[in-house]
Amino acid sequence: MNPITKRMMIVMGVSLPLILVISIAILPHQMANAQITPSQQQAINSLMTTGFTNQQNVTTPSGQTFTINYSIKEGQVVAIVPAVPTTSLDVIIAPTQYAKTYGVFVIEIPRHLLDSKNPDGTDKAFRVNLDGHGLSWKEIQNTNTSRTIGLYFGGSNGFLQIYGTQIAK
Repeated sequence: MNPITKRMMIVMGVSLPLILVISIAILPHQMANAQITPSQQQAINSLMTTGFTNQQNVTTPSGQTFTINYSIKEGQVVAIVPAVPTTSLDVIIAPTQYAKTYGVFVIEIPRHLLDSKNPDGTDKAFRVNLDGHGLSWKEIQNTNTSRTIGLYFGGSNGFLQIYGTQIAK
């Protein structure tokens, strides 16, 4: 094999996976925020209008305690943990076995616990992953004290991460 052809094959073999990884990594998470269908939005809103049905207290490493309000359909929340090293709120979800529909999860996040801001101080969209992948989600409510998001999850999903830019330590 000619040395130029060999080099080109090596460059292509290394660069193609790298290009794929970079393109996936820079896919804007705002796109995921915009992919909820009108019927999904209606289901999230109806879950929100009934009021939060659950609460869980979370404690930061420094001992601060925050109350997290949430509602969930077709599943249970096992744990909600602030993760300071990753600036995220990690939620473990146990989907209902044999559910015939997607689960719905709505969570109210206190701004003093986790927030996402641009350098100019304006709100920035959270980055939300489910089992390590981006997903469709929607910010439902935004106040001075909290931000509320809603999302769908499947029967095999379980590890939700909500990333911000600021977290209580």
